[in-house]
Amino acid sequence: MGQNIIKLIKPADIITLVNALLGFASIIMTLQGQLESALILILIAVIADGADGAVARYSGFGVLGANLDSLSDVISFGMAPAVAAFFFLASYGYPAWVFPGLFLVCGILRLARFNVSGKKDGFEGIPITAGGFIVALFLLMLGVWEPGGGTTAYNLVPYFEYALPALLLILSFLMISTISYPKMKTPLFLAPMVIVLFFIIAAFYLGYAYYVKKGSLLLFILISAYILSPAMRKLYDGNQ
Repeated sequence: MGQNIIKLIKPADIITLVNALLGFASIIMTLQGQLESALILILIAVIADGADGAVARYSGFGVLGANLDSLSDVISFGMAPAVAAFFFLASYGYPAWVFPGLFLVCGILRLARFNVSGKKDGFEGIPITAGGFIVALFLLMLGVWEPGGGTTAYNLVPYFEYALPALLLILSFLMISTISYPKMKTPLFLAPMVIVLFFIIAAFYLGYAYYVKKGSLLLFILISAYILSPAMRKLYDGNQ
């Protein structure tokens, strides 16, 4: 007889399921045209993704944990950002499917490889969480949020929409690459990112669109530094 699945669920697993629901809600928001809300939900999902690991270390890991985490990440950081990206590229017709679809497929492959590799001391290729996070920040930082009468207008800064396919292509390659990335555990680097992340979310719900945009730009720069860290490390080592 199999075990009762309810009894297998740990506190951390509940947070992981919240992560999945945030991704699902983000997709629904995008389909309803509320893109800025959809992108903010991806940012909140990033917090949930980090919180479930912290709770698991405190209260214990369950047998469902790793698989639940990957399945939730596919929704929140694979599907949700891909749908949001497609929303902006839809005017291109059928080619609009290519880059978001590639991003989603590479994210799934990245998670599958991680699950079977058993690597615990770092990452091979950028995590799908980082990929989805970057896409959400990119759209927030270049967008213009104009609330009014219960509706919103969200337009990408002119010409920069051409950078979105390139970004999706680069992130897709990095997710399935064999480039080694360290886990972000250094408080000196992690703390500012967490502070800015909470700032962006608070600014959005308080209605300060200007600060959402500027905070997203700052956080995009910080996470880009992480993405570029292997190249910077090689350059440094080569000059020694």
